[in-house]
Amino acid sequence: MAGRLRRTVERHPLLWVALVAASAVVAVDGRPLQGLIGLALFTGLILLARQWRIALAALAFALLACQLYGLRWATQIKERSAIERERVRSAEITARIESDPRSSGRGWAALVEVERGGEGLVWFRGEGTAPPRGATISAKGRFLPFPQQRNPGTFDVASWLYRQGAWGSFDATSEAFEAKPPPPLIRMQEGLRENFRHSVTKGLDPAGPEAAVIRAMVLGDYPEGAESLVEVYRASGTLHAFSVSGMHVAMVGLIGWFVLKLLGVPRRGAVLILLTGMLAYAWVTGMKPPAVRSVIMAAALLGAFLVRRRPDLLNALGFALLAAVLTNGHLIFQIGVQLSFGVVFVIGIGTAVAARLFTWIEKREPYLPRPLYGKARALWLWVREWTASALAASTAASIGSVPLTLWHFGFVAPVSILASPLVGVLVLGLMALALVAVVFSPFPALQMTVNKANGHVANGCTRMAAFFAGVQGGNSTLPRGRPAENFMVVFDPGYGGGASVLHQDGSTVLIDAGSRASFRSVLSPSLRYLGLQPDSIALTHPDGGHIGGALDSLELYPVRQILGPVSRARSSVFRELNKAAEAKHLPVLLGVPGKTYPVNRDTWLEVLHQPPPDDMNTVADERVMILRLHWQGWRILFLGDAGWSTERNMIESGKDLSADIIVAGRNRHDSSMGDDFLAAVKPKAIIASHSDFPSEERIPPRWAAHCEELGIRLFHQGQTGAVTIGLGEDKSLDLRGFLNGQELHLEK
Repeated sequence: MAGRLRRTVERHPLLWVALVAASAVVAVDGRPLQGLIGLALFTGLILLARQWRIALAALAFALLACQLYGLRWATQIKERSAIERERVRSAEITARIESDPRSSGRGWAALVEVERGGEGLVWFRGEGTAPPRGATISAKGRFLPFPQQRNPGTFDVASWLYRQGAWGSFDATSEAFEAKPPPPLIRMQEGLRENFRHSVTKGLDPAGPEAAVIRAMVLGDYPEGAESLVEVYRASGTLHAFSVSGMHVAMVGLIGWFVLKLLGVPRRGAVLILLTGMLAYAWVTGMKPPAVRSVIMAAALLGAFLVRRRPDLLNALGFALLAAVLTNGHLIFQIGVQLSFGVVFVIGIGTAVAARLFTWIEKREPYLPRPLYGKARALWLWVREWTASALAASTAASIGSVPLTLWHFGFVAPVSILASPLVGVLVLGLMALALVAVVFSPFPALQMTVNKANGHVANGCTRMAAFFAGVQGGNSTLPRGRPAENFMVVFDPGYGGGASVLHQDGSTVLIDAGSRASFRSVLSPSLRYLGLQPDSIALTHPDGGHIGGALDSLELYPVRQILGPVSRARSSVFRELNKAAEAKHLPVLLGVPGKTYPVNRDTWLEVLHQPPPDDMNTVADERVMILRLHWQGWRILFLGDAGWSTERNMIESGKDLSADIIVAGRNRHDSSMGDDFLAAVKPKAIIASHSDFPSEERIPPRWAAHCEELGIRLFHQGQTGAVTIGLGEDKSLDLRGFLNGQELHLEK
């Protein structure tokens, strides 16, 4: 045992040094117990192997890593503490855009380095047209703490920003002015990337799925608006193909090695050319962290040939990890970094073990010497050996990724053991054709021919992924964050929208679906986190902020029926939704006042009010279908954005309007939930949406105070974020604000 440990430390010294240094950074980051345990464990094993020099080197690098980590992020820690105390600080800043701007709310957002008016990295949110990366901008606004996570299972922006090195956010109150254009090197990089993007898709429909897949696999461009396409790759465990990762950089190196070998370039010369080519590919595609790590590992692996040493994957991994720890200690806390390093580590230690499972595939003829195989038999042996090797690596990677994917995503895809190598072969072909298309740029006709062939390869990738995604038991999602076995979530989807979901005895109903943007950023990840797949949709009115997400829902979930508020509307989203439902042969039922729509035996929806179905000229906020949910003896009233005129019509109808809880939005043109209406409903609690801008979306403070005076608990979603409602075994209800923990217990 001691001898094996000594050989392991001797063979992979950089890995052991990196593990000690990483443990030290974990300790100083605020996790002293975990960090010190790792530090003691790895240092103790090195000492047990009697490798004193490696132990001293590891401790020296650990000390250096801690010092660099503290110096690098001293400004971040100081400024973050200050803004959390002050909450808001007005300023006029000049800053340089450090990341590619992305759409956000009513404008754009990006990481910026503040040069005047403050210091350090912040998350800038502005309106108008986004300047390019590298530009220097000036703007007036407010420094704020990080945006908070407002819904269960959504992307934790605050944690991500902190690990990017930012200390706060900046909300611009004026449109950003571009004071200086990007430097020439960044302009050249962006120009080359745009030319590269055009070259690999020229001749294809730019909005088609083939171009989207090629751009995603070659450039790492996320296919916006193609949620069903993304879901196919996620379900098959091959979504890693949709980003420029170590796999893609390695494929560029493999393709280059094949070409250089055909040209007869000597090995040592080829290594330098390959590393240059891989670095160029990483640079043109935006120097994404996974690609950079892969180039560093490739330099360590291929560099061994230059010094006539045996390449070692784990030593190369240690070199990349040590570089990450010394240059930016935040990296080791990022999910993507943990996954990539973890998977490579397991491939390094587990492939040899997994290979024993597939030795039968590459079994040779027992009595036939290899030189006598002949071309056909030798080729068949090569195919079998490659298959066995690919399955061994895929098995090791899939098994090694299970703990991290379960921990971070609650997802596991055993089918990826087969899907990854098979889809990977097609991706290799796609990458090769994309590079050929770039080479053929001076010859447009040939370039388009190559791209059309690559479009077929892209379709093959998608069909292969779809096949494995459909395998029974091929993937599994672990539900997380559920407040009870049967529950409801009233989401806080953001500006001008609304959405709720009810889960009862295996049936899931989506009541409104938010806008398309909020569905993709809030509802879809939250539903995945909760392990929910809606089978029915009920819509309260044809406003895009309430029905836009229903379009993506039809693609992602096994929706069987839709309950709609009106038959006709001026909204283009409403018309598009009806066309999509018709294409899928889904019934769209028009709500009828007084009629009930069952969810299951003790739960149903009742329509209390319906606007004129064909009156297309009325504003959307006045075309609200009022729903009352009867849930195991409880009644929850969904008002949508209804105003005073709708409430007056309901009161004058003489109907029983009573409910235990009201879920309401804000009417931009009218007041709502006045004393007469509240007296008719007699709610115990109100869940009301809120948005700071525009002012019409805000909850009036006097009205909020009045509700509390009436004994009605108000869940102000500007303060609570999403609200979860759990149904207890004794039929009690437990309401809880996701953001502030506000609670209310209701019993019959």
